[in-house]
Amino acid sequence: MTTSFAKSNERAARRTAHNSRAALAALCLIALVTLGLTPARLTAAATKAFDIPAGEAAATLKLFSTQSGLELLFSLEEVKGEKTKPVRGELPPREALDQMLDGTTLSATQDKATGALAVGKAANDPNGQRAARTNSARPPANPKAEAGSGENVVQLDKFVATGSRFNDRLVTNSPVPIDVIPARELRTGGNTGTAEMLVAAIPSFNLPRTSSNDSLDVVRPATLRGLQPDQTLVLINGKRRHTSAIVNINNAIGRGSVAVDVSAIPAAALGRVEVLRDGAAAQYGSDAIAGVINLVLDKSVGSGFDVFMGGYSQGDGQTIDGSAYAGVPLGDKGILRATVFARDRQFTNRAEPDTRQQYFGTNPATGALTAISGNFGSGTGLTPSNGTLDPREATLNRILSRRGEPAVRDSGLILNAELPLGNGLTLYGFGSYNDRRGKSTGFFRRAGQNETVRALYPNGYLPLENIKVTDFSLDGGVKGYAAGWRWDLSSVYGRDKFDIVVSNSNNVSLGTASPTRFNVGGSSFGQWTTNLDLNREFQAGLPEPLKVAFGLEHREEKYRLVAGEPDSYRNGGVPILDGPAAGGLATPGAQVFPGFRPSDAVAVRRTSNAAYLEAETQFASRLLVDAAVRHENYSDFGRSTTFKLSTRLALAKGFALRGSVGSGFRAPHLAQSFFSSTATFFVNGAPVDNRLFPVASPEARLLGATPLKPETTRNFSVGGTLEAGRFSASFDYYRTTIDDRIALSSNFGGTPVINFLAGAGFAGVGSVSYFTNAIDTKTDGVDFTARYVIKTEAAGKFTVTLAATTANTSYNRIAPTPASLAALGVTTPLFDITQRVRQQSSQPKDKGILGLGWDIGKFSIFLRSVRYGEYETVAFTSLSQARIDALRPGFKIRLEPTEPASANFAVIQIFDADIVTDLDITYRLTPKSSVSLGANNLFDVYPTKNLASTVASVAAGTNGSDNAGTFPYTNISPYGFNGAFFYAKFSLKF
Repeated sequence: MTTSFAKSNERAARRTAHNSRAALAALCLIALVTLGLTPARLTAAATKAFDIPAGEAAATLKLFSTQSGLELLFSLEEVKGEKTKPVRGELPPREALDQMLDGTTLSATQDKATGALAVGKAANDPNGQRAARTNSARPPANPKAEAGSGENVVQLDKFVATGSRFNDRLVTNSPVPIDVIPARELRTGGNTGTAEMLVAAIPSFNLPRTSSNDSLDVVRPATLRGLQPDQTLVLINGKRRHTSAIVNINNAIGRGSVAVDVSAIPAAALGRVEVLRDGAAAQYGSDAIAGVINLVLDKSVGSGFDVFMGGYSQGDGQTIDGSAYAGVPLGDKGILRATVFARDRQFTNRAEPDTRQQYFGTNPATGALTAISGNFGSGTGLTPSNGTLDPREATLNRILSRRGEPAVRDSGLILNAELPLGNGLTLYGFGSYNDRRGKSTGFFRRAGQNETVRALYPNGYLPLENIKVTDFSLDGGVKGYAAGWRWDLSSVYGRDKFDIVVSNSNNVSLGTASPTRFNVGGSSFGQWTTNLDLNREFQAGLPEPLKVAFGLEHREEKYRLVAGEPDSYRNGGVPILDGPAAGGLATPGAQVFPGFRPSDAVAVRRTSNAAYLEAETQFASRLLVDAAVRHENYSDFGRSTTFKLSTRLALAKGFALRGSVGSGFRAPHLAQSFFSSTATFFVNGAPVDNRLFPVASPEARLLGATPLKPETTRNFSVGGTLEAGRFSASFDYYRTTIDDRIALSSNFGGTPVINFLAGAGFAGVGSVSYFTNAIDTKTDGVDFTARYVIKTEAAGKFTVTLAATTANTSYNRIAPTPASLAALGVTTPLFDITQRVRQQSSQPKDKGILGLGWDIGKFSIFLRSVRYGEYETVAFTSLSQARIDALRPGFKIRLEPTEPASANFAVIQIFDADIVTDLDITYRLTPKSSVSLGANNLFDVYPTKNLASTVASVAAGTNGSDNAGTFPYTNISPYGFNGAFFYAKFSLKF
């Protein structure tokens, strides 16, 4: 497919625009660094402009720090309950602070060592004052200032930037559920990827560990609250992150979605992660249906490195992970922090021996070669073979397939910088570059299969997909304070590109001249987002000031799909060269992944413009109300207006109720509208194409495709929070209703479809699928979190955390088979049972996390158990009752009618709940160095095996998801199927 963008002059214009945008963001970062090297320009004015209302000290002191540009140190416990006075006008910072504190029990002092201002109780309390002076309400920019370890000291991560446009809210006072995971907690344990770390920390976060699923093995899509991967918005430092270029067309969780690669940002570069578990499209725009994940980069001074080594108990999957970081001052108050990382993980393999017949048999009567049997045990004598077995069957190493973690090499660079310029201005920027290379495997091609050129692979072959993902992002911005308004102007450009090279393969239709390595093409996605955000407070005659925020956003997106080299897809015309099928038609294209064709290639773009308004106030210091509305206009599908209303009511000290209601939407991704792929097979000796068509193509329209509409949502949540001393807990019920959910249709084919398309002028098309607004769903769930800290003099400190979630999705509507297909006698549903079960119940129905931390002396011991609830998948779409009775003993299943209806049944396998336990033991060698030993999946837990597919495999005690019995474990296991992983870590700070 081509568009007007295919013209060469427009391509040149796009390249120029692409380069200019990247250059613009780069100039912002370069200017930041340059200005940081000229501190003479940063001389602070003697006075500052202040506009700080009366209010809770915890919030107003942070406003003072923001407006003055000064570091302010205080203890949350000491300022709790204190009300400060308003301060407005041009004043010296110290005078402004004293005016604020007048009438309170607080006073300000200046730390001579760091120059920072400290606020604490005026009474004599040396311990409290020391804690207040050595712990910052934001990461210190001065390299001389180091954070202490006071238990009740406020750090910046107590103030969340997610869920509100005002950035001055304590997480405990939020009207919507927000999880804040400090980097130290995130990195505790043996997970190396950011996404894997979030799985262990957040119950509603899920990351299926797929295998043999093409690019999904290397860029794994994560989900939140049981919804699709593309229904969660990801931010970096509060700025929208671009998505991956990979569209999930595989039979895996998230099928049809285009997700953000969370693990492209390493945990070593993070200061904290904020997870908003609530719809937020009215504040952030498209995609924020399940929630928002804000990855906040570290901006502390100091340097160090971490080294990680580990491997699985079965002796594979060896992993080496290293990261180094350095944060240096820019000018007087600025910071530039760089993080580099590299990871090398070897593959794991849990495949069983392939007992099928591998080589042609021999007819004992005629001596002619016979086709191979595909039945379990046919190559080892367990079941009958076709003909006399080739002697090589007896000596063959039958571990032929690979099922487990792919081999991946990952490296990258993260930059984060901030530089106060004086007079309330701050220049900032961040950038990331990630290069990831992985190897995914396909199914083993046996020597006797027609997909094998035996002159090249006499013993068969395991095709490999060499996947390269290059991810780049650069942001530049400036924020300040003027005339009572806090403003922020920023622009961020991000691009993700993936390419696939197939190796250890062949194109059978090219015969012995076939290459064994093919460039099959790839895709890229670029996004450029510019924002202007403003907010201020007004005295509106209300008990508390009215906070108002509004902003504008412009976003441009580009998607490109590139064709592979001709040998990766073309039909070379060479027939099958030998064996019983010699002279027959050979399947064209590279085995495992036929290349994208020129007819698939596309280059498209779109723009969107948005405006938002948010207002918040408190009544009698007990009732907080926040309202937001957003209007967005996309160049391809039109306008959308969304709203959100949230509230929090403090009923008693430490106890509050909260709730929200709102609407949202998710715009169709460009890849969902324009992705195309082609594979060729034969029907009655004639080549026909299996096509995934863009929805606008005439072939797809003939078979019922319509232009994609945005998904629309309605969100409702209600819950409560409790704080009592060292105990805290929260409970939230939510409902998310989504209409017009976008999904990939079933595959429509067969002779009626072939003839119908040929009669319409589209000869050679054998089957068709496309993206469609197929379903309406309702998801109900409950989230619970609790934390309790016990401090003792003799036994150290104990921290107990408990978090749990449950989610249930039901269907309000399932679109029927399109009328044009039904008229042809096609009964295949538009959204078949395999997809319905995957969408509804292939993720754990519930998940709970129990964490036990013990700090004593130089030791920190952390034990975590995660319970994954039951989940389901369709094992077979049509089996007789007799076959089911033979296969089902020892397994949980449920039956559904077949589609179309018959005497058989669809078999849904139910996988048992499992508890996976991790242990980490850390010993602090010095105050700045530590060593850790630990295990993930300490007790070597594996998921329930797949339901056997043959009676013979049942008799042999070998289960598998195919006739070979080679794949014993499901691809949707929430914790994988690799067993226990043991590791060691070393960390050093300078």
